[in-house]
Amino acid sequence: MTTNDRGRRLVERAGARLEEHHPSFVTSHPTALGLVWMMAVVALLIVCDLLGGPHWLRATLTLTAALPPLVATLIVLSQTPRSHLEYEPSILTHFFARFLALFSAFVFWLGSVVIGGAIAVQLADESGTNIETAWLTAADLFARIVPPVTVLLYCVLIIRYAGYLVRLRGWSAVPTRHRIPEHFLADAPRTRQIVIGLAHPGLLLASGLLSTLVAIALTLRAEALLS
Repeated sequence: MTTNDRGRRLVERAGARLEEHHPSFVTSHPTALGLVWMMAVVALLIVCDLLGGPHWLRATLTLTAALPPLVATLIVLSQTPRSHLEYEPSILTHFFARFLALFSAFVFWLGSVVIGGAIAVQLADESGTNIETAWLTAADLFARIVPPVTVLLYCVLIIRYAGYLVRLRGWSAVPTRHRIPEHFLADAPRTRQIVIGLAHPGLLLASGLLSTLVAIALTLRAEALLS
């Protein structure tokens, strides 16, 4: 049995167990439920900020904002063969996409060279010949750089997954025409409808970008406190 088959059977068993426990509202309006979840998390974040809650609680709430659509998206994409995403692009689209990929790679490479040079200069200026000071400065710079880069990669992941969902199921809350395999949760139709409804590209973008903005704000605030 391959890893994909084991994953498929795991999803099917979980769907069968949950099939009889879904409220009718959840089954009929899964995308709306995802929006309600996101708004509830936003409200909790506002309350937490007004009351001066701890940073770990804000970070946890930020991560949970996109949890339902992200989990549903991962389930749908994990059970969808890559062939279902394939389409015939025009020649213009084909070469334009490759141009953007090459240009982005060049910009990131150039940026890494510039940032690396700037870090080397800063380390030399601040530590001189003191090795211990150099390591402490490097660790401080590492702690400052990793969070925003992680947030950026998370944002790119959300946008990429949303693009896949558009090609697979479109923008409808309950799509009637899609490319999702028919065998996906075929024995648990209510669970299937909820998962596909939560795996909505607009919902994933909204909640994912919201999480990104809040994470950036928390990162900037943490850096300000460290300065």
